[in-house]
Amino acid sequence: MNNFTEVYKKTRTVLRNKTFSVDWQDFLQEKCQISDFLGRHGFSESYERTPEHIRDKIKAAVKAGVTTSGDVIYEAATNKSPSKQLERERAASLKMVKHVYHAQKSGGQDVWVYSPPASDSTWVFDEIAGDIATIKARLAREDDIFSISEKAWMCSALMLSKKISEDTKYKLAGKMVDAATKDMVRKWFLDENSTDATLNKAITKLHAGFKKIAICCNSSTLVFTDYPDWRKKRDEYYGGAFRGGEGGGFPVIYLEGAFTRLTGNSGKEWLCAETIIHEMSHHEVSTVDHRYDNQGLKPNKAAFPYTKAIANADSWGYFALDLAGYLSQADSDNTWK
Repeated sequence: MNNFTEVYKKTRTVLRNKTFSVDWQDFLQEKCQISDFLGRHGFSESYERTPEHIRDKIKAAVKAGVTTSGDVIYEAATNKSPSKQLERERAASLKMVKHVYHAQKSGGQDVWVYSPPASDSTWVFDEIAGDIATIKARLAREDDIFSISEKAWMCSALMLSKKISEDTKYKLAGKMVDAATKDMVRKWFLDENSTDATLNKAITKLHAGFKKIAICCNSSTLVFTDYPDWRKKRDEYYGGAFRGGEGGGFPVIYLEGAFTRLTGNSGKEWLCAETIIHEMSHHEVSTVDHRYDNQGLKPNKAAFPYTKAIANADSWGYFALDLAGYLSQADSDNTWK
């Protein structure tokens, strides 16, 4: 598998259509309302406690005497069907939902975090493989890649991203964009050859883009997760997103170790927000990574012309922070060079 949306779709298909053990089949359909929780376009906020119900049932079984959570999940996935492949798929699906968390920040924003075990090396349907002992051992892994405080930090940074995006959208709207906003557009996107026509074109593009980003920030089906291929070097990355989205009808943003390492450092919350806006611009506007902040984002006709700057994700992120007043002079000087 190549992305979270593929995992989600597979999980939805299995949990909606495959038969589990008698006890679990009734539980999934009646208590968890699993078919409704796994909506066509993302997790349903109306059934936000479904993953919690599954975690509680697994914990209760372990407490009652079953050896590990891996044993519980494997037994739940076992029925009269002799197919080992279907058992693995059912087990992987339960394991996937077990690691889904509903984080709700103030203002009623729904945020979903998929926090698989850090010891996994790939997506869950590929990870749950091998002989029965190996499968059970992998199903029993509990080392979630995101901590409770990190999940809370994601929500806090999203709240700031939402505020910044809404503010940016508002300042770019209409025909009477003020001089300060135009100067900010010139600063982050226009090169020496740019004209007033270029400026107007940039404002139109940015306004349309930030309308989409603001909607994404407000989505009730937004998912934060990590990308397994980056596990060995995740502390070097802040985040990622697929250009134009993943085709599942809901936004998915990958946040990595360099992002979550900022937990508790309130002075750097702006950088977390910039990361989210950067990745959402990939997802919603199909921006690319021509340059990053450490390489300098000042437009120039020779190396970083308008055509590249207006398509550059970090330029979108830093522009929004600067326009909203969250970028200090020192941070601006270090980036706009």
